[in-house]
Amino acid sequence: MSFKYDSANKVFLQRDVYLYADDQEVEGSDFLKRLAAYGKDRTWLKKQSKKVAEQYILGTWFKNGSSRYSLKNLGNMKIEYNKLIEE
Repeated sequence: MSFKYDSANKVFLQRDVYLYADDQEVEGSDFLKRLAAYGKDRTWLKKQSKKVAEQYILGTWFKNGSSRYSLKNLGNMKIEYNKLIEE
């Protein structure tokens, strides 16, 4: 998964959710099928995405860089997750 900050729209955006398997990139519904083979589902993926965005990326940035904002006070910034997770 990858994230990007869109400063023009003030959105922290999850751009890609994919998996490399058998030397191929797997996306979309095929990605969810591959996760199911490991006992994982959309709910698990959503939790992991939130953890990466909020704890590892933004949490670290707020802790080490910006004391003006926090996860509870994002100002006018929004977090948008990949549509695969939100369906």
